[in-house]
Amino acid sequence: MHMATVNTNLEQNLTGRLQSAFSGNLDSITLYGSYVRGTYRQGVSDINVLILLKEPDAAQIEKLGSESRRFLRSERVTPLILTKREFLSSADVFPMEYADIRETHRTIHGDDPTTELDLQDRNLRHQLEHQLRGNLVSLRQMILATRGNKRALKRQLTDWFGPMAAVFRGLVRLAGASAGETEPAPTDVTGLIERVNRLYNLEPGPFLALQRLPEDSSVDPLELSRELDRRLSQLAQQVDALRATLDRGSAG
Repeated sequence: MHMATVNTNLEQNLTGRLQSAFSGNLDSITLYGSYVRGTYRQGVSDINVLILLKEPDAAQIEKLGSESRRFLRSERVTPLILTKREFLSSADVFPMEYADIRETHRTIHGDDPTTELDLQDRNLRHQLEHQLRGNLVSLRQMILATRGNKRALKRQLTDWFGPMAAVFRGLVRLAGASAGETEPAPTDVTGLIERVNRLYNLEPGPFLALQRLPEDSSVDPLELSRELDRRLSQLAQQVDALRATLDRGSAG
């Protein structure tokens, strides 16, 4: 079981800097991602922080950048700055990301904003299909651009894999929603891939091989790219097929 990271000095420093920059305009500060999930690696992982303001103020954001640029960079703090109204009203646009935040977060200043989120499964399905089809397009562009060069393809596939964990967590949530299940997604990438394979009746292999690609010289990038192309196409079709089920549920 992964334990959440707690660095009191860093969190107090961060809170103080945000209060200095935004003063009474600061609504809340919420940590999320690997730092809270328990998979954080100091010096490697980012510290994701949701900063909600009462009103938009570009001058205050500039002040934060001027005063805290070195701190934010050295601690790998990645701020997401929105007004509270923007955050709540964009839940239909970013359900995958906001579901991640709601599932694993810790509010260190102000009230927890995730209690007011309205996340709809039909919006999650739409975003996941958009993401999967976009990944399929980018994969085919990689295959085209590298023209059979295994070294170049391996490098691009390794970079391409990074954002996929959020998609896998979304796929687990979506399958659970359509089946009426609420079991949380695994926190480790291997467990996440295995859960997606099971929920969507996919044979294990390509996504696990993609995870091993940087260190495993036995994985052939060309063959892997062909398998990934087939697998992503299957996943996108399955997510599209859930449209009718989720629409019936929302109508009821």
